[in-house]
Amino acid sequence: MKWIKCQVNEENKRSFSKAQEGWGELRNSAGFMGQIGGWNRTDPFEAGILSVWKDFHSYQSYMQHQHDEIFGKSDQGSTYTNISVDIYEKIFHIGTKDITDFFGKGKVLRVADCSVENDKQAHFEQVQKSVWKKGDDTGPAVRRIR
Repeated sequence: MKWIKCQVNEENKRSFSKAQEGWGELRNSAGFMGQIGGWNRTDPFEAGILSVWKDFHSYQSYMQHQHDEIFGKSDQGSTYTNISVDIYEKIFHIGTKDITDFFGKGKVLRVADCSVENDKQAHFEQVQKSVWKKGDDTGPAVRRIR
């Protein structure tokens, strides 16, 4: 999974949203499973985009061979003032649904971005496994890898 956060000035919100349409070419990328995005309810100038890839190899291939061309055509770079990108891997599955089942069906996606000290990561993951009971239809638990 790739989690992108962009800070967008008020005057650029419409341009940012329009530029997002240029990323439709992603659907032709091998291993691309889906993407969803929206505006942060608590920070109306922050956009969040979550893209899902079959595996890290597919994502790397896309970054090496297609990303820059799509980015250039979309003119996305002129629409935001700051960007952060994190890459995550699935560490265990919560429930029975794949996150891509929610693309196009869901009305709200809640993403919890937690910072955990390295020496407490294993404990945090174990607590998450015990809190999210099997059968809950909420999707995967993930860990940042980059």
